[in-house]
Amino acid sequence: MQPQAQVVARPRLLFVDDEQRVLNSMRIMFRRQFDLFLASHGAEALDIVRDQDIDVIVADHRMPKMTGVEVLSKVRTLSPRTVRILLTGYADLDAVEGSINESEVFRFLTKPCAPQQLRETIELAAKLARETPAPPVPEPLTAGDTIEIILQSDTVTEVSHASPAATVVERTSSTAVLEQPKFPPAHAPEATTATRPKLATGLGIVVFSMDAEVIEVVQKAVRGRLPVYTAGNIVQVVKYLSEQRPGVLVTDVSEDKATIQSMTARLKEHLPELVTIAVSQHRDVLDMVWLINHGQIFRFLRKPLSAGRTAISLQAALQHHRQLLKHPELVKRHEVDASAPSESGVMEGVFSTLKGLKRLWTSQ
Repeated sequence: MQPQAQVVARPRLLFVDDEQRVLNSMRIMFRRQFDLFLASHGAEALDIVRDQDIDVIVADHRMPKMTGVEVLSKVRTLSPRTVRILLTGYADLDAVEGSINESEVFRFLTKPCAPQQLRETIELAAKLARETPAPPVPEPLTAGDTIEIILQSDTVTEVSHASPAATVVERTSSTAVLEQPKFPPAHAPEATTATRPKLATGLGIVVFSMDAEVIEVVQKAVRGRLPVYTAGNIVQVVKYLSEQRPGVLVTDVSEDKATIQSMTARLKEHLPELVTIAVSQHRDVLDMVWLINHGQIFRFLRKPLSAGRTAISLQAALQHHRQLLKHPELVKRHEVDASAPSESGVMEGVFSTLKGLKRLWTSQ
């Protein structure tokens, strides 16, 4: 007697939209491939998520009573394994920013969305939901909170570099704490090459910006507890990533947009554990959507930055980086859209340095 083949349950897909015609279209398009659930408002969607093990949720943003961003933000807590996609037909800056900072969406899609793009995105999201574990959801952070960054060694020696941006202290403990923002020391002694130790993975922030105010606010936010490396070009960014292995990149997208976008996408491709915070004085819908889909940026902050909000974002980013290092299988959930344009020969040469860096970075 032949053993019966195991029946694999179909992925569970939830659409949330207040327009019935959209839900009808989604039913026709996806009912044969997925166990499909449809909701016409946010509260109904959340009830479904509580009762069903949903793999993927696609939510429209413009809905009465509860926006799509609010729905996905709540789903992130209720069901961390559910991959979240936001869909909207409006050039809504708040929706795009909220999808990054509150919902941490996998993709942001705009209406009208080509059926093939929608199908491919949902299929990839379902695959990731099924093949990767649920990410842990950290407790919400406030400016008064502290978080512990667990180190990989018992003794962490942190030295002040020539730049006052890299202000550090020596500790003989298993944790380093990022606390309430305050100014770091105005002057720091220079460290020689002989005395400079190897920093623990993830204990550092690279700021790619020519804006002195951005650099200053980041320094305030970390309160001198972590080194902050300032870079004025991509070569310097890659140099710091190679030599110091910091876990967070703060990148200013106000200038040279094309170069920054290309860099962000390639860094996430080669170093998925690197957590990127984008800052800009302008909010452009298309640029922000591009950074979500191609660069999987973790946060978007508007200039002028506040030390309090920057501190909260950095704390969350450092925590997220450590989770990715501890659970490398989670990096699949941050897979970028591979349709980014190719770089010039010079850019490709710079990023070739990163091809072997992932092994070196995670081996410490």
